[in-house]
Amino acid sequence: MIGDDESTKASEARGPFTRESPLTFIVPEPILLRIERVDRPGAAQGDQPVAFTRAGPKSVLLAVNAYPAQLVNAFFASDAFGEPVIVVGAAWEEEGGVRGELSALLPERTMQAIQETVSPEEEEDEREPWAASAQLNGKSFEDTVEEDDEDEEEEDGDDDGDEAGPHFPLVIGAVLRFPENRKFPNDFELEVDDLMRSILEGHAMDAAEKRIDNLLGGI
Repeated sequence: MIGDDESTKASEARGPFTRESPLTFIVPEPILLRIERVDRPGAAQGDQPVAFTRAGPKSVLLAVNAYPAQLVNAFFASDAFGEPVIVVGAAWEEEGGVRGELSALLPERTMQAIQETVSPEEEEDEREPWAASAQLNGKSFEDTVEEDDEDEEEEDGDDDGDEAGPHFPLVIGAVLRFPENRKFPNDFELEVDDLMRSILEGHAMDAAEKRIDNLLGGI
């Protein structure tokens, strides 16, 4: 999931993994995500929680995140998730457990469509601060990867389409595993691999529910 045996062997000396220097990974196959508005207690005023579900015969809830309502409207208006997307993530150790986030890589044309839907007539300097979430003012995923791995060069300029163009990460939700639920306390990469497999297979549990489950399990 995170990597094959060769990549695991090559990374044995890596770490420790922190928020500033996390373990990054990529889901091998693009995923078709179904998004829907949901109700979640604690959402900030003006924000709309959204659930991201892996579409298919057996749908799996992958993540939940909250965005400004107008941005969520733009997701639907632009059909941002009408096609399968690449899902990447970052994870780090925190207080003995695992924390991280999942992101969907959206092609440049999709980000532009969202941006135009959010504020088609506003001048760039006059846009609301939240609109930055839908702007192309950050580094693309490809640029970030190139900086992290300068030894790898890609010479595939003849290929047109989204796969050849830049992609920009949109955080779709957080991942969490409590210290008491770790299966590989001495191998963080195996831990993250196991955690992601659980999420993709639909075995993950809401953090609040898992915390209660852990408390009841200790009684």
